[in-house]
Amino acid sequence: MGISFKATRNPTAGFVMLMILAIIYGFEFALLAGFYTGAQIGTAFLSSAAVFGSMAIFGTFTKRDLNNVGSYMGAALIGLLVAMLVNMFLRNSVATFVFSIIGVVIFTGLTAYDAQKMKSIYNNYGSQVSTNGLAVLGALQLYLDFINIFLFLLQIFGMGNDRN
Repeated sequence: MGISFKATRNPTAGFVMLMILAIIYGFEFALLAGFYTGAQIGTAFLSSAAVFGSMAIFGTFTKRDLNNVGSYMGAALIGLLVAMLVNMFLRNSVATFVFSIIGVVIFTGLTAYDAQKMKSIYNNYGSQVSTNGLAVLGALQLYLDFINIFLFLLQIFGMGNDRN
């Protein structure tokens, strides 16, 4: 949230905070590498890249208004977070698998929505605010979409592994 607030007001501070976030995620992924095989990580990454890239292109170039999609995906995300919190105590592997699929669907929709939203913001307000700030804000939103797609796909591809 701090990055989002700083992005348009102080793009440099927003960029530095985004890089710090990326470093933190880098350490997290280094730890995750110990729990998953290289094939699982590679498959999850390539699948994430394909899904993310296609939905970002779709969101950028479609003429269809995706505001309703964004609203539904935001509401679904809140429901998913609550369900995942409950499942942390229940530890149901079938529910984890289902929630991972739902998470991929939610963040796939959010990727298209965020790409279209960033294009719209740039077209409507690009001359009024810092384009560097808009770039940082867009990078943050799309980065988080990609990371979440990757993490959910990694859970799906790693379900059969007895190491995790």
